[in-house]
This record gives sequence, structure tokens and C-alpha cells, in this order.
Amino acid sequence: MLTVDLLLRAATFALAIAAAVAIVLRPVRHAATGYAAFAVAGIGAFVVASAPGAYAALGLAAFGFNAWCLATPVAVWLLSRVLFSENPPPAALDLAFAGALVVITMAGDYGRFQLGPLAGEPQVAAGLLVAGRVVAVALLAAACANAIAHWRADLVEQRRRVRAAFVAVIGTVFVGAATSELVFGKAGAPIEVLVAAHSGLLALAFVLLQFVARGGVEALMPAERPQPHPAQLAIVRNDAQEAALARRVRESMERERLWKRERLGIAELAAILGAQEHQLRRAINRRLGYRNFNDFLHDYRLREAVARLADPAQAHLPVLSIALDCGYGSIGPFNRAFKSRFGETPTHHRARMLPASARSTASQETA
Repeated sequence: MLTVDLLLRAATFALAIAAAVAIVLRPVRHAATGYAAFAVAGIGAFVVASAPGAYAALGLAAFGFNAWCLATPVAVWLLSRVLFSENPPPAALDLAFAGALVVITMAGDYGRFQLGPLAGEPQVAAGLLVAGRVVAVALLAAACANAIAHWRADLVEQRRRVRAAFVAVIGTVFVGAATSELVFGKAGAPIEVLVAAHSGLLALAFVLLQFVARGGVEALMPAERPQPHPAQLAIVRNDAQEAALARRVRESMERERLWKRERLGIAELAAILGAQEHQLRRAINRRLGYRNFNDFLHDYRLREAVARLADPAQAHLPVLSIALDCGYGSIGPFNRAFKSRFGETPTHHRARMLPASARSTASQETA
């Protein structure tokens, strides 16, 4: 059984590294590329770092695999932020956090065996190890939350399916890897459990490699910046019904100004148009060129806001009033969406666009 386990580990490592290299070599480059490759290769790092006799066989290189394995939950969390949420790209502080997690967890891990700076403090080492594992699980849970949070607003069919797969994989494979030692103790899991688990990892690595080879990564990578205007109704597919629905969407949004409804969602819009949700998602994605329903709404709302902020006749209106009238529930989401799209706050945009005389008159009228 031990030989079978080692063979499974070797095959899993080879496939995981191959999948990670394939991700890096894909023609589409994005902020998510590095995190995806790091996380996938982390599967290979785990099977090496946890193998019996790894330190005797690899020497100092085993420490590198262990560090890679410990940093993988952070990479998974950062990957989920880039792929599934509207947060800005991760900052250097996030990477520093990953380094701190690795240092603390490794110190606790080796300290239990009277190694490293905590060799004489086994209780402190054990506490740090548990704390590191808890933080790792919390990061993986946050990654799953990111994948679930905007699921309904996602208009890309393949990415919606990947969200579910992402949660399933993170909830089983990565959480299982992060907690296995806490469950089974220093001795580790029985060989029968290891063989079953590593068979599953081998299958996962194979599926990931096939997914990358077939161009699945490109479908997941979000656009670097949302389109400033809705795309023209160009013929993407020979589907007259889909094109007609897209046209109805455009006409209804412009004529009835549905985007002004604060909590307008894909389900409500589908009900208004008398269409199925999946049909509406396809029409907006394939015909109008949007990957996310929130970006679709932001286009209408922000174009209206820009026009009103630059209108001298509305210079007396507070920015909050304009935000609320454009469908935003509060000033925070409006400011974030505006700055993400135009690179400046609404207040700065108004000050730049309106002549000083209009601003002065507006201030006097308000007073």
C-alpha cells in the first residue's frame, strides 16, 4: 500500500505541476494567472511535503515544498477575489500576510519536533500551529464565500459552473489538507485513507490539466475594465430569439429607465421581460458584451451620473442625491463604482467639469 501511495503522490505532483505550467503559458494574461498557477501547483507541493521520508530524501528542498503548501490557502483566497468579486487587485500587504502565515505556521510545525526557534517551547509551537491552521481554513472559507456571493449576477455560464466546482474543491481538498494533521495527529492518516485521498487528488489534477488544455482558463478571466458603453447588437450567434431578447432588454432599460430601481436583479428583470433567467443571462452576455449583471447596471447608472454631475443646472444637487436617483442605495457603492470606472471620485469629476462660476452659484443657492 505504501508503494501505491507513493506512486499516486508522484503522479499527482507531475499532473499538478503540468497544469500550473499550462496556466502560465496560456496566451491570455491576467492578475489571476499567477494565483491560479500557484494554487494548482500547491496540490503538488502538498503531496510532496506530506510524504513520509520527504525531509530525508529532499533535504532543504522539503522546506520549500512545505512553505509552498502553507502559502496555498492565501493564493486560493487571492484568486477568489480576482475571479469572483469586485474588489481591487490584491496589494503588497496581502502578499506580506501570506509570508507571515507561512513563517508562523512553520515555526509552530517544526517547534513541536524540537526544531527551529521554538524548539524549547513546545506548547507555544503547538498553539501557533493551531492558529495557523485556523487562519488557513478561514481564508479558504472566505474564498468560498467570494465564489458564492455574486453567483446570481454572473452572466458567464462557464464561470457560474466553475463557482460551484470551486466551492466543492476548496471545501474538500484544500480544507481537508489544512485540517488533516489536526484530525489525525502527528502520526497522520492511516495508509488506507491516504491512498483514497491521493487517488482523488490525482483525478482532480488530471481534470484541471484537461480544463486548462481546452481553454477553460480564458473563459474565467474577467475583463480588465468594464466596457464604457453597451456593445452594439452584433450577430454573435445565429439565434434570432436571443438577439430579439437583447434588443428588448436594451429598449426596456432605456425607455422605462429600469436601472433606476435600487435593487434591480437578474430575476426581477427576467420577470419584467417575461423571460427565463438563463435566457436573459445569455442575451446580455453574448449580445451586449457583459460578463456581470452589476457591470451592466453600472453602465446605465454611471452614464446618467456623469451627465448630471457635469450639468450646471444641477450643480446645486448634492452628489448623494444624484447617486440615489441613479439607483444606488448609498454613497459608498456609488463612489467605488465611479472611481473604478473613471479613476476619480464623483466630487472631483464635478469640480473638474463644472466651471467655477457654476459651482459658486450653486454654493450660494444652497446656503
